[in-house]
Amino acid sequence: MVIGLVAVMGGTAYAGKHRVERGETLEHVAQSYGCSTEAVLAANGLDTTIVPPGTLVVIPTCNMKTRARSREVIRGKKAKTEEQRAAQALAVIDGASIVEETQELEEAEPTRLQQATELRETDGIKVRRPTRAFGEAHVVEHLSGAIAAVRALYPDVHTLAIGDLSAKHGGKLANHLSHQTGLDVDVGFYFTKVPDGYPEHFVAANSDLDLSATWALITAFSRTTHLADGVSVIFLDRAVQQRLYKWAKGRGTPADQLASLLQVAGGSDALVRHWPNHDDHLHVRFKQP
Repeated sequence: MVIGLVAVMGGTAYAGKHRVERGETLEHVAQSYGCSTEAVLAANGLDTTIVPPGTLVVIPTCNMKTRARSREVIRGKKAKTEEQRAAQALAVIDGASIVEETQELEEAEPTRLQQATELRETDGIKVRRPTRAFGEAHVVEHLSGAIAAVRALYPDVHTLAIGDLSAKHGGKLANHLSHQTGLDVDVGFYFTKVPDGYPEHFVAANSDLDLSATWALITAFSRTTHLADGVSVIFLDRAVQQRLYKWAKGRGTPADQLASLLQVAGGSDALVRHWPNHDDHLHVRFKQP
């Protein structure tokens, strides 16, 4: 969203302002306008590319040719499939850019943890890969708090499978585009009947999906979104969203609350968004305060 962009002369775009939307980083904003990340950071007196949604940032002077080329790289040709559109959306969250035609992903965000904290197994938590169970301190705290909130409401729920966060020192993690900075965590579902192999492995949402407990977990995460270090976005397959939507609507959840939480409820800025192949876990991304 561009606010107050002024005249263009001699191939140069003079400084304007941009309101950061959910999921955007300053690196993405800078690339959108053909500016270097360093220039945008300097113009705003910042030292981090992650800022809260709604922040109004100054866009420094940018060369129009660079700006056009940068937007072409980020956006590419119009996405032809839902998977491509989802990939473009996740590229912003992951601090990566989708390159036109090849759709190669370029690393963009810092790849080191600032305050690495290990998520340890406790009652109700199964850490599937201990060597990948390191996150920023606030991520581990909010994750543990959300799980504890669900167990307080439903004392009989089973142990929850927790997938990857990040490696101890961050950086690239096999089989992931994100999970580099300790801000991401993969979280399994609750079931009314524990599936075979769970929680050692994720299991897709089957007929035994515990809709009430899983909804409570998403709601617990949503209660952190107003915080500077709370949840930024959650990715979940549309079909699972539809089941949660039908369940919650049937129990009288207000339409505005449904829209704020689930993309399938018509929320353009919903917390939970579709991402293909995420029918066996939630991908939860936290903010970097």
